[in-house]
Amino acid sequence: MIAHFPIYIIDYYIYNSASIIQHLVLLCDPKPRVACAYFFFDGRDGQKELQTVESLIRSLIRQFCTPYGGLPATLTKLFHSCHDGDCQPTVISLQATLIHILEAFDDAYIVLDALDECAERRDILKWITEMICLRKDKLHLLVTSRPEEVIAMRLRFLDPDHVCMEPELVKSDIARYIDSILDEKDQWNNDTKATIKSTLLERAGGM
Repeated sequence: MIAHFPIYIIDYYIYNSASIIQHLVLLCDPKPRVACAYFFFDGRDGQKELQTVESLIRSLIRQFCTPYGGLPATLTKLFHSCHDGDCQPTVISLQATLIHILEAFDDAYIVLDALDECAERRDILKWITEMICLRKDKLHLLVTSRPEEVIAMRLRFLDPDHVCMEPELVKSDIARYIDSILDEKDQWNNDTKATIKSTLLERAGGM
C-alpha cells in the first residue's frame, strides 16, 4: 500500500509517477497533519537549477509550507538570520529548516523522480540517508531512477524493499499510453500512427 511505503527504487522512469503523486494528494488533502511533496530532477541542458540538492530542499520547503496557511516560525527565523534576505542560506541551514517544518506533520510523503539525473550524486544520497535517520517514523520516501548500481546499493542498504520494473514491462506500459493518445488523433492515418508509435518506443529508453 502506498500509504505505508518506506524507500522504494523503481529502476526505470514510468508514467505512473504522476499517478502516485495524484494518489498521495488525495490521501493527504483531508488530513491536516499529513502532507506530501515531490521533485523531478530534470537532466536536460539548461535545467541546472533542477539538478541540485539545494533546489530539492527549497522546493520541499515551499511545498510543505502550504498546509500552514502562512510562514512557519522556523522559516521566518531563517530569513532574519540571512539579514532579511540580503544573503542566501546555506544548504545545511535549509535542511535544518525543512526538518523543523516536518515536525508539524504526523506523516510526510516525498516522491523524488529521476534521481539519477541529480548532478550531485554523492550529496543527494547523503541527504536521503540523513533524512531517513532523522525522520524514520514519519518520512515516507519513494524514488525513481535508472538502475545505476551506486544508487541502488545505497537505497537498498537503507531499506531492502524495492520495486524493479523490467524494461519490457515498462515498454508495454508506454505502448498502451501512446495508443491512448494516438486514438484521439483523427487527422493521422493508421500507417502514420504506427510509424509514430514505433519511433517513440525505440527511443523511449524506458522513459
